[in-house]
Amino acid sequence: MNRKKIVITIVILILAISIFRIFQSVNKKIKMSKQSKDTGVIYTVKVVKAKYDKLFDSTNFVGEIKGINEVSVFSKVPGKLNRKVVDEGESVIKDETICEIDRDEPVLRYSIYELKSPVSGVISKYFVDVGGTVSPQTPVCNISDITRVRIVFGIAEKLVSKITNNSYIKFKTTTLPDKIFYVKNLQLGNYIDPMSRLMEIRCVMSNDNNIFKSGGFVEGELIFSEKKVLVLPIDCIVNTFDNKKVVYVIQNNISTKVEVTTGLEYRGKIEILKGIKENDIVVYQGQELLTEGMKVNIVEE
Repeated sequence: MNRKKIVITIVILILAISIFRIFQSVNKKIKMSKQSKDTGVIYTVKVVKAKYDKLFDSTNFVGEIKGINEVSVFSKVPGKLNRKVVDEGESVIKDETICEIDRDEPVLRYSIYELKSPVSGVISKYFVDVGGTVSPQTPVCNISDITRVRIVFGIAEKLVSKITNNSYIKFKTTTLPDKIFYVKNLQLGNYIDPMSRLMEIRCVMSNDNNIFKSGGFVEGELIFSEKKVLVLPIDCIVNTFDNKKVVYVIQNNISTKVEVTTGLEYRGKIEILKGIKENDIVVYQGQELLTEGMKVNIVEE
């Protein structure tokens, strides 16, 4: 019982402190506004002009690079890996010997078994080192055809409906961090993973000069759509206690509070659907203490 009373007391104290701080803030703004009008004090604020700019509806992702065809190669016989004829990262053509397997057993003697490649490509990974045991149940290596590659990643189930024929991705790789790649023609999977609730997205691109390596990772952005709209820096927006969004517009060095309706947000910018027009001068910094009708000295961004 005492514990319950203590919790209730703490909650009441927190609420009281919060209400007191809100009251202080509002009272401070009122006093500053009155002081500004009575004494002629002019407050300096930073402003920007509302303008039209391109905004993107997007989501970030981390994906993997895979060869257009990837094959795990198994040995038909057990034994030990005797020699790698073609090493990791080297090219191989179909029916070329990849490695040699010694399948000698006590009393019996067999010739060296040559494991041949079922496809042309690059040896992307050996799973067994020389001297290691080979069996028909486990792969010896992977071969990737990287003349073209697939970028594979997943997005949240709720975002799938946003993808259109005009959607595209842009991404960077860890090997070429200063170059941005753009790819359209996204291929949607038809399965949503029940654990992660992600659906796989794939796109295919050419791999000129073998700049993409199978198994590499990419960091990118899936652009659902883009549009040119009236925008402001998101820091211009003041959220009121009654869940409204307002900005302070400056006309003749006097502040006017204007309620706005907002839309898309993207990298520090926000779409303005209603409330202001192009070239309106809006406070970007210093609006926290502004009230209606205060005199200001403006510094343009």
